[in-house]
Amino acid sequence: MPATDLTGWTVVFDLDGTLVDTAPDLHASLNHCLETAGLTPVPFDAVRGMIGEGAKAMIRKGLSWNDAPHEAHDIDVLWETFLTHYRQNICRLSRPFPDAVSVLDGLIGDGATCAVCTNKTQILAEAVLDGLNLSGRFAAIVGADSVPSKKPDGDHILRTIQAAGGAAGRSIMIGDSQTDERAARDAGLPFVFVTFGYGPDPETDPGNAAASSYCDVRSAINSLAA
Repeated sequence: MPATDLTGWTVVFDLDGTLVDTAPDLHASLNHCLETAGLTPVPFDAVRGMIGEGAKAMIRKGLSWNDAPHEAHDIDVLWETFLTHYRQNICRLSRPFPDAVSVLDGLIGDGATCAVCTNKTQILAEAVLDGLNLSGRFAAIVGADSVPSKKPDGDHILRTIQAAGGAAGRSIMIGDSQTDERAARDAGLPFVFVTFGYGPDPETDPGNAAASSYCDVRSAINSLAA
């Protein structure tokens, strides 16, 4: 692929379902949490659609899948059970998506600044990226509890860009969900939707690009930055 000068551009990535396939470890920890509460574990195919809004939201979706009344369970207690298990197994099965690392290195080599904007908590986001030796590639990693309002509020992305030393007018958001697309739209950024993630799919927007692989992600970034 021909090199494109990306000096001055900031590329912001979502984490779960965009950079890293974290579903296997999240699935194991969610089921540990549910089984501890005497509930039925959810199948792997179901958990993919529960990811993206944070751990507490995922637990609530797990309760709903069980038809269990939310008020009958202490979400904070379940959350602590989930977190304890997840911290102990955070990178046991999680891996970067195919070609993600080489594309990141190529972007950086061509002058881009990369950053992560995630609805994971700060400590868990850093733990995933540290555990996979990815942290050093990002000028900023901004979790949901590090900002006043998380995605889909566009301010989360704008604060990430600011932390990375970039400018919103020369930034691109990469994500796998409606939440990411709404946040990018709210921030006024072009958006690249990765179709291999967890969804749900965003609304169709002619200004957005779609990518079914990381090679497609790089092509979309080149086109948007041209």
